Amino acid sequence: MSLLARFRAIFEAKANNVADQLEDPKASLDYSLTKLEETRRELSRGLIEVSAARRRLEAQRDQMAAAAARYEEQAKAAVAAGRDDLARLALQRKQDAEARQAELESGIASLERQEANLKENQIKLERRIAQFRSRKEELKAIHDSAQAQLRVQESLSGVSEDLADVGNTIRRAEARILEMQSRADAIDDLVAQGVLQDVLEPETDDIERELARIGRNQAVEEELARLKAEREPVA
Repeated sequence: MSLLARFRAIFEAKANNVADQLEDPKASLDYSLTKLEETRRELSRGLIEVSAARRRLEAQRDQMAAAAARYEEQAKAAVAAGRDDLARLALQRKQDAEARQAELESGIASLERQEANLKENQIKLERRIAQFRSRKEELKAIHDSAQAQLRVQESLSGVSEDLADVGNTIRRAEARILEMQSRADAIDDLVAQGVLQDVLEPETDDIERELARIGRNQAVEEELARLKAEREPVA
């Protein structure tokens, strides 16, 4: 036998061995469990990312609240100094900060809902993995017993090679079906997560933005009038 032929024979033997392992029901069960555990790790990473995003928005919201309070104090000081122009500017900035704060609150609420859904699905997935692991060991035991019994029956009854091939085909089909069912169950648990939407860029058209600007300007004038009224002596 030539050297090339020997290499080919070795490669084919190893390839057949790998194929047999992949078609082995026990190997398929282990693979399905591995995929479920990978999904669990991905879900945990997603939960960490959503939680971190929520904390970042909360920090920005707190900054906007502090800025709004600072602009309020600046407006009061400007009114006391008789500088209505500075008071209007401070109140305008206060309105902008409060508008941004409201946007951040909406984003935080959305992320909180997503975080709650991820936690719920994490619990469901953990329960499913525990059930699958228990069932996997049971199926492995049944498979080993059936395999041993089959070998004994084949040796006693002289089952033909063709019938043995039919039995192998059935077992491979059952293994593939079990793997597909396991993947479908894992996907079903994660469907309820939904899609992460961009809540930081609310969709508004030009008219809505202009109306919002008019509303903020009106609020500035009202607050300016309030501050002036607070400065006037009571008769």
